[in-house]
Amino acid sequence: MSGLALTALDGSDTIGGSKLLLEYDGRGVLLDFGTNFARMGAYYEEYLRPRSATGLLDHITMGTLPDARGIFREDLMHPDLRMDGPEVERVDVVLLSHAHVDHSGDIGFLKRDIPVATSAMTATMVKAIQDSSRSELGREPAYLSERCLKDKRGTKVLRRKESTSHGRDFFILDSEPSDEMAEFWEFLPTYEMATNKARAGRLEPGNLTQGIESISCRMLPVDHSIKGASAFMIDTPNGKVVYTGDIRTHGKAGGDTWDFTDRARSDHPYVMIVEGTRMRDERLGEMAHHSDATEEEVRGTARSILDRARGKLAIADFGPRNIERLESFLVLAREARRSMVITTKDAYLLNAMRTVDDTVPIPGNEMRIYDSPKAIDSKFEEWIVQDKYHDALVKPNEIGASPGDFLLSFSFFDIKHLIDIRPEGGHYIYSSSEAHNEEQEIDFRRLDAWLRRFGLKSHGFTVDSDGHPTFTCEDGPLHASGHASKEDLTEMVRTIDPEIVIPVHTEYAAGFEQVFGEERKVVLPKRGDKIQL
Repeated sequence: MSGLALTALDGSDTIGGSKLLLEYDGRGVLLDFGTNFARMGAYYEEYLRPRSATGLLDHITMGTLPDARGIFREDLMHPDLRMDGPEVERVDVVLLSHAHVDHSGDIGFLKRDIPVATSAMTATMVKAIQDSSRSELGREPAYLSERCLKDKRGTKVLRRKESTSHGRDFFILDSEPSDEMAEFWEFLPTYEMATNKARAGRLEPGNLTQGIESISCRMLPVDHSIKGASAFMIDTPNGKVVYTGDIRTHGKAGGDTWDFTDRARSDHPYVMIVEGTRMRDERLGEMAHHSDATEEEVRGTARSILDRARGKLAIADFGPRNIERLESFLVLAREARRSMVITTKDAYLLNAMRTVDDTVPIPGNEMRIYDSPKAIDSKFEEWIVQDKYHDALVKPNEIGASPGDFLLSFSFFDIKHLIDIRPEGGHYIYSSSEAHNEEQEIDFRRLDAWLRRFGLKSHGFTVDSDGHPTFTCEDGPLHASGHASKEDLTEMVRTIDPEIVIPVHTEYAAGFEQVFGEERKVVLPKRGDKIQL
């Protein structure tokens, strides 16, 4: 067959940074468009960032964005930028699998007339994350501020064109947007909390509609470590193309993954594009760092730790936007007769998610918001603490006076608040992934130093005398991976039974060839290569 092609613009040989271009029948479909943290980390860190005043120049030059002409915003083209890559003739839509930044983070670089199709929960989350994050060029999936070229002392730079932000069109594929979601789509904290609205930034939201007409596809919910995760089945003249996004089977929504698997099998797909985070080559002695723990097992381990922490401060550290884990710890806090304490950013996200799903917990008697001592609040924080949830605030001295009454949802970046809380011992429950690079190992050494300073016992990680962190817990598992095991991936592929398997989002693509190479065609895409299917 001919007329069906896939280009892995990025994300074929790394875990994350998914940017896959599917072309067929004169159409172009992007499967996610996320930030590649591996490539970013090779050149940049917290205080060394790509320059916003040069638009796309830094990203294209250093390879943190693909050299692909025809897909990026014209207002980000710097005069010194030279692009020599292939011309993309057409992009009809971005099919966004979920709201993690390694799948959604670079959408803001794309032309504004390229819409996004996704679940209602994912759309709401990407906007909430953007609302409550530091402004950064490209991290603008829901709305963007256009740039224009200016002369500064003889040098051309890009600056904001106006204070108005312009929204991108979103197609919601699982439900009709509710009135509450539509209201949130038009909400901008910087405007709502401005004392002088005439000078405040405004939002002109993009269209928020149900369904998509430019392509024929079906979206199905799957299990992942973030709500709203979806897989896609796309109709092409060659047959169905299945894209899993990130997927697992051992979370609360594990049944959704197997339902998707059965549904995809019944459609007899031609191609299956599948994530392979945990498809390791065991013949080379590489074993998975992630356990096969379930969310229920994680909850049991954390429960046993909290039982021993009575009267003492307890902190739960889990991945950002892992609301399923937050809900688990909220249950544990209730059982232990503690109030969970979250940050203002968490509160803003939960409030937004509530517009889609009324079972999402929001601040109240069982969930409080940490009232951090700050000279200046950001606008979204002002809205949370002054307008929306002022009755749910808790101050550090209240926690310090009665530490056994609270379970703090803090991360490494919140550990500074121990200075104000002044705990006398306690427990730090680390319920997230291990360190993936040297910089993250350094963070764990710092975290360990903070915990020792305030007498808190760590669970889920230890740091040895040489400064190397180890991620184990004597009580049992404290983290469940967001990705399917090698065994589950193998079962999924064989159940769906595609003619062609294409692994992405993996450093172990060769593992697919070893497992499936004798029974079906396995295509291993290289970054930037166009593969005719």
